[in-house]
Order: sequence, then C-alpha cells, then structure tokens
Amino acid sequence: MARGGTKSFFRLIEQFSTQAEPAYCGPSTLCVVLNALAVDPRRTWKGVWRWYEEEMLNSCIDLEMVKKKGVTFGTFACLARCQGVAVEARWAEDSTVEEFRRAVRACCTEEGNSSSDEASGYPVFLVTSYSRRVIEQTGDGHYSPVAAFDEVSDKVLILDTARFKYGPHWVPLQLLFDAMIPIDKDTGRSRGYLLLSFKGDDTSSNLPLQSILFRSKKSHDPVRQQFKKFLDSRQSNDPAAFEEVESFWKKGGKEPKFIFDMIEPQLVPVNEREAQIVEDVCRLIQLLISDIPRLKAADEDELTECCGPRCGANASRNIPITAIEAIFIVYLATLPPDQRKGLVYSGHRQGFGRFSDEVLDQLIRESELVQYAIEMSCTK
Repeated sequence: MARGGTKSFFRLIEQFSTQAEPAYCGPSTLCVVLNALAVDPRRTWKGVWRWYEEEMLNSCIDLEMVKKKGVTFGTFACLARCQGVAVEARWAEDSTVEEFRRAVRACCTEEGNSSSDEASGYPVFLVTSYSRRVIEQTGDGHYSPVAAFDEVSDKVLILDTARFKYGPHWVPLQLLFDAMIPIDKDTGRSRGYLLLSFKGDDTSSNLPLQSILFRSKKSHDPVRQQFKKFLDSRQSNDPAAFEEVESFWKKGGKEPKFIFDMIEPQLVPVNEREAQIVEDVCRLIQLLISDIPRLKAADEDELTECCGPRCGANASRNIPITAIEAIFIVYLATLPPDQRKGLVYSGHRQGFGRFSDEVLDQLIRESELVQYAIEMSCTK
C-alpha cells in the first residue's frame, strides 16, 4: 500500500464474493468487477436493490452449461460487453510479459494511467484467465481479478472467488503470465487477460448497452450460426431485404415462431422509467413495421403472434413482443450502420416526432446487440 500499488484494491475488495458454483469463477469474477464499476444491471436483485449476481448473466451464456464446463476466454469477453462494459481482451499468445506488466501497472498504480479511460477518470480493472496447474494449485482453467501490484517484488494480488479453496494471494507476475500461455483445449488458443471499464451513461461510446427487450443465451449459438450462414450464402452484396429475413425466420411460413429459438423476450422491467422506454421502443417498432408494404396486407393473427409457452414458464411475465417485431429487429441488425440509423430515424420524417432520441437510440442498440451476438456465435 505504501508503494502505491493498490489503486484497484479497495473498489474490488468491497465487492469481493465467493462463487456460487465450482465452475462459476468466470461469472463470479465478472460480477465483482461489474459491481466495482457501478454498472446498473437494470433489474432488482432483492427488494429494491439493483445488484449483480451470477444468475443475472444468463444472456450470452447458458448457466446450466457453465455449471458443468465454465466459460471460455472469448465468451467471458462477450458476456462483459453484453453488460455495456468496454472490453480490451488480450490473448497471452499475442502479448508479452512486458505488455502484461504495463497493463497491471496501469490498473493498479497511481502513476500508471496509460489508458484513455483511466486518464479520463474512469477506473479500469484487470481480469486474468489462467491455468492453476502452472502456479501449482489444484484444478486448471480459472478467472480472477488482479487487485494490487508490488513493484519491488514484481508480484500481483489475486482475489480468488473460489475462496473455499484459496483466499487472496500474491503471485509472481511472470508466473501468472506463464499460466495464461497453455492452450485451452476448448478453444485451441491460449488464455489471457482483459481490461474492463465503464463510462456510465456516456452515450458517445460506440458500445451497445445491455438489451432491454431480449435475453440471448449461448445455447442459441447454433441458430445464430444458421442465420449467419444464410446471410453469407446470398449472391447479392446488397443488404438482405426484410422479406428475405422474414422468410428465413418463418421457415417459409411453416414455423412463424422460429425467431424465438434465437432470442427470448426479457421480463417486464420493474423500474417505471425503463418500462416506459420499453413501451415506447415497441410502439416505434410497430410504426416502422406498418410502413413495410408486405405487412400492410397481413392479417391480425400474423402481426400479433407472440412467444407464448415457447419461452418457458415465465412467459406471462415477458415483454409482449411479437414474432414479426423480433424479426424486424434482426432485420435491422443485418443493415449497415448508416442505413440502420436512417431507417429508425425516418420516423421523424413520417411524423413520429413524439419519440425521444433515447428511444430511437435504444432501438438501434438493440439491433447492434443482435448483430454482435450473431458475429460472436462463430467464435470460440
């Protein structure tokens, strides 16, 4: 502490907790960092408190699968980004111990403000993904946040969320870097380290915020991959037409709810302001859909088809978004950014001016998240 290497320590130790499952080191580490960054999960934990816990991360991962296998390095990065966090992921095989040391110094010492976020006053936390075997611990792949750095001994302080096995402990920096290098058999790549930061309500960030309309699980990846293959197989270089996207997701009219095999409606928000934004975004989607020529002649049943029991026992508590509305958002996700924004903001030109920029931007972010999930489905 006297040497100034504890800049990250106090924020992280306030949120330090024990993982709820033996293979939950990734989600638990991420929850510690999200709470330390004061990211709003936009849903309640217990009572009125909005606080991250592992069960809230059931978006780009399937928690039942995580309980058995944990999460890969790429999935951890995806999961963090889905919470609206800026992520800089560095595989050990593409980095050096000196680069790692500079990253540790930047996050843990007062004189190490080398990143733009840190220099702007936003905290940056470092998470490591490494093999326990290399540092002579039991087990293998593991995630932990780095809370402190001692320049003299060249050691880092690991806050191990598996506190039933190991408490916080110091590890030589070189040894920790060496522990990231072994190949992870699930990905065929090394492990690595990640720099996580959050700019709060700064809308200038290019990162999409967390979805308020949909849940998207890692187990949905095979369906996302099918759609990506469909898009890649098209002969035209032009973006897909809405009718093409609709035909894929309705399987030519044979399965109108197939879209819900990729994305599921979120639960209705408990926060009144967020509930109003959800309502306004859905109204905006409905107005934009009403301008699509094919749908002008559609019957009411086609336009009101919801997820229903397909989305599980809590379906009655879900946002009542229809299949055609979900398909429209996926269609937006296939468009180039400028065309996507032009289509959404065209509402103003058609007299939809009662929608705020916040609502318009949220719809764009929803499509950006879908686009990101589709792209990430093809990576390990």
